[in-house]
Amino acid sequence: MFAKKKFSRRSCLKGISLGSGGLFFAPLLQKVAAAADGNVTPPKRFIFFLFSNGYQESGAIPVGWKRGADAIRQESLKGAKLPRDIAAFAPFQDRMTIVQGLQGRHCARGHAGHYSALSGVNSAAAHPPRAQTIDGALGRAFPGIFPMVGLGIAGGKPTQATYGTSAWGKGSPIAIQCRPELAYQSLFGSIGATGNDFLARKNLLDSISQDVRRLQSQIAGPEKELVEHHFGALEALSKRDGQMSALQEAGTLRRKAPKMPAKPPRTMVDVTAAQCDVAAAALISGLTNVVTITSGVGSIFGTDYSGISPSPTHGIGHGTIDPKLEVPGLEVLRRYREHHSTHAAGILKKLQATPEGKGTMLDNTVLVFTSDCAQTQHTKGDHWPFVLVGDLGGTLKTGQYVSYPMSRGGQNGKDIDEHVVTPTDNPTINALYCSLLHAAGAPRDAFNAGAAPAELCGPLNELVV
Repeated sequence: MFAKKKFSRRSCLKGISLGSGGLFFAPLLQKVAAAADGNVTPPKRFIFFLFSNGYQESGAIPVGWKRGADAIRQESLKGAKLPRDIAAFAPFQDRMTIVQGLQGRHCARGHAGHYSALSGVNSAAAHPPRAQTIDGALGRAFPGIFPMVGLGIAGGKPTQATYGTSAWGKGSPIAIQCRPELAYQSLFGSIGATGNDFLARKNLLDSISQDVRRLQSQIAGPEKELVEHHFGALEALSKRDGQMSALQEAGTLRRKAPKMPAKPPRTMVDVTAAQCDVAAAALISGLTNVVTITSGVGSIFGTDYSGISPSPTHGIGHGTIDPKLEVPGLEVLRRYREHHSTHAAGILKKLQATPEGKGTMLDNTVLVFTSDCAQTQHTKGDHWPFVLVGDLGGTLKTGQYVSYPMSRGGQNGKDIDEHVVTPTDNPTINALYCSLLHAAGAPRDAFNAGAAPAELCGPLNELVV
């Protein structure tokens, strides 16, 4: 059916595409066929990971480094010690850029960012979005089978899908799926996920895996390695569902609920792990090139940090002492960000282990890790830290710390970092998003200019090669 070392895309698709994987299997076949024909043009990939309750600057600045300055600082991260909050990104430090001093006064919304965090335009979740968000823009520019995948982490909320973070454009919100089992269903097959049918999902993955194994037996060389990593992504999801199915069958789920809940993942920590598994598989399989994971889904009230703290999230953001953990709220937030960065780094490790062209999938990816409401819970948007990991195929400058002018201000709560003030002519978060579009090959003069002056919304020379 296939030549040992090289075969055409047409013959590959003709011989394999009728397997049970259907839509899920097609992107892999296309990548394998293109690789065999020597026509690999890796797509650009984007992961946005948002978290609630602010990004206190000590969580993003290297340990022992000074904070603000009156001019732009651009320094190497080589040898720098990362704070606990983002220490999980240390293996990728040469691919990282920490950005401080961007402002979002024109779009700040107090308790939470909602659409504002990714659009740079003042928008509330209760109303239609007023502008396109950056993940929507990139999804339109670099669509996979799914132009963009939105995954929510809403803790104990029974929410299935919600809105408030991402938008294709004005008045056109993008749904964020908050239940991992339903996100799985929509991406990897039409099955009865509403019945919590772990075994059905496992059987679907195992059936697709048989197609992958068959493809493995018919090819050799670098293309075979690509298929093996694709198979690994499938196995990770299958293993999760297989374990849940076996434990449910044996009654173990009821007896050991803290380790393996009787229902699909509901605590914040479990949902985070499951959503990151789904995100990695969706990217590796080629179903999408853009994933947004939003913890708190653009809100602060009603969310929780279950698995880390039992205390209300609003009080934590004010620095209230957690009565059960007996630690300040700021420490809870550090643990929260540390948890998320660890799982985000897990996605990057899977991409780094997956071959693509002459390198790996990570070579053509960037992760944007930030809060949905700038530095603090009651944000004025005058300081918005970001961490970027990845260089998009060499089009983004990395291994650096970039800080735009900042100065110290007053206190914002007993246990919160010293409030930082930025000049009103500092670049906006829109400028960062415009830089991503330039680096990806879809340039604009400015991103969502109007809410802020256009000259503050254009690409940043400190970031774009």
